[in-house]
Amino acid sequence: MNQRTLIVCLGAAGLAAACSDTSRTTAPELKSPTTAASANGSPNAVDKFVAIGTSISMGWASNGVFAGSQLTSWPAMMRFAGSGQITLPLIQSPGCTSPLIAPLGLGKRLSGESFAGSTVCAPNVAGVQLPTQNVALAGSLTIDALQTTPEAVASTMPWFGRVLPLHTTQVSAALAQHPDLVSIELGGNDILGAASGLVVPNVTVVPFPLFAAAFTGVLNVVSAAVPRGVIFGLPADGRNLPSLRRGDEIWADAAEFAALHVNVSPNCNGSQNWINVSVKSLVLVFTAAATSTTQLFSCADVPGTADYVLTPSDIAFLNGTLAQMAAHAKQQADAHGYAFASLGALYDRADLKPPVYSVIAQLTSQLPYGNYISLDGVHPNALGSTVLAQAAAKAINKKYPGAAAHLPEIDDAETSIADQLQEPVTASMALQLAKRVVMEHRGDRVPACPMPGGCFISGRLTPR
Repeated sequence: MNQRTLIVCLGAAGLAAACSDTSRTTAPELKSPTTAASANGSPNAVDKFVAIGTSISMGWASNGVFAGSQLTSWPAMMRFAGSGQITLPLIQSPGCTSPLIAPLGLGKRLSGESFAGSTVCAPNVAGVQLPTQNVALAGSLTIDALQTTPEAVASTMPWFGRVLPLHTTQVSAALAQHPDLVSIELGGNDILGAASGLVVPNVTVVPFPLFAAAFTGVLNVVSAAVPRGVIFGLPADGRNLPSLRRGDEIWADAAEFAALHVNVSPNCNGSQNWINVSVKSLVLVFTAAATSTTQLFSCADVPGTADYVLTPSDIAFLNGTLAQMAAHAKQQADAHGYAFASLGALYDRADLKPPVYSVIAQLTSQLPYGNYISLDGVHPNALGSTVLAQAAAKAINKKYPGAAAHLPEIDDAETSIADQLQEPVTASMALQLAKRVVMEHRGDRVPACPMPGGCFISGRLTPR
C-alpha cells in the first residue's frame, strides 16, 4: 500500500476492505528519504522495535479496530535501518469491535451493525502469532500496562485477547520479545473519560498522582530491560479535540439543526462551554427523527451528570492535568535516557479540525472531524497516524544518531484528495438521511462515549 493509497483510504475513514490486505501480518511499505545503508555498523541500529500504548498506537479508529486500521497505525509505519517491518496482531474484518463507516448519517459499521454499538469480535488473521511487536491496547489505563491480562477483561474488552497471550500484560508481552527499542504511549485513557462532561477525579479522571505512580512503574520495569525508547507525552490543550466544539458554534449552526428538528437553546448564544458533538449532536438528531418530536439542544452544564458539556473551569482543570502528565512523561524520558515526542504533534495542530462546525457535514461528510481524525472524533486516521510516526522518528533519530528511523512522507498536495471526496449536501437531504437511519434502527442507542470500553472509571473503566 503506497502513500497515495493511504490518503485515498481516508475517504472511507480507513474502513473499506479494499484499503487493506488481511492476509498480511506486517505493515505496508512507505516511502522514506533514509536508506538502510545509513546505519550499517552503527551501535544504535535497531533490531527489534516493540510498541506499548493505548488505542492511538493500536490502530483503533472510527470506534473500532481491524486489520485495515492496524496497518495504518503509527507504529506500523515505522522503519529502521537495522530491522524490517514490525509484526502486528491483525484482526480479521469486520473487526473487534467493528468500526464505523462513512458517512455517519448512515448509522452503520463495517460489520453491518448499527452506529449504536458492536458485539462482533473477529479472530486474528491466520498466521498471526501472539505477542506481536505491537502490544498497544485500546481502553488501556496506564496501570493496565503493568497489571491487566486479557482474561481479566474478556467480557468487556475482548480485543485484549486478540493482542496478548493469556496471563500476560502489555509490559510482560513486550519484554518477552527482547526488544532493543520500545515506544510508550500511555495516559490518554486516564483522562479521556472527561469527554462525557463529567469531570470527577477517581470517577472519570485518574488523579495525577496515581497516573504518575503507574507511569513511573512502567518506565522502571521497561527501562531495566530495554536500553532505548521513545515516550509520547500528552497534548497541551484538550479543546483541540475534534469532537469538542464551543457552545456559540452550536448557536451559529442553529438553522441546520432546526432543519433536523432540533432547536438550539438561546443558552448556546455566546456560550464558552465546550460540547462533545460526537455524541450529543447525533443523539439529538437521531432522537428527533425517530420520535418525530422536536428536541432541544442545551449548552448549559448540568453539574454532576454526563451531559457532554465541559465548562471553562472543566477545561482549565483538564489542561492543568495534561500539563502535569506531559511534564512527568518528559521527566521520565530524561531520567531513563529515552527519546521524547508529543501527541501534540497531531492534537495541537492549528488545522486539526474544520474551522466551522456543521451538523450537516457531521452527518454526511467522509471526514466530519477533519483530514487527520477518524469517524469517532478522537482517534487518528491514516494521515493522522503518519504525523505521529514522523514525530516519533524525529525524536528517535535525535536521541540515538544512527538508529535511522524512517520518516514517512506527507505530500501536502495529496491531502486535497480527501477534501474532494466531500460533496455539498442540503439540509433537506441530511434530514431525509437521518430519518431513514433511525427508522431502520429504531430503538438502538448511540454510543455513550467515543472511547473503547466505557467512559467511567471506578478502579478501572466500566463497560458501556
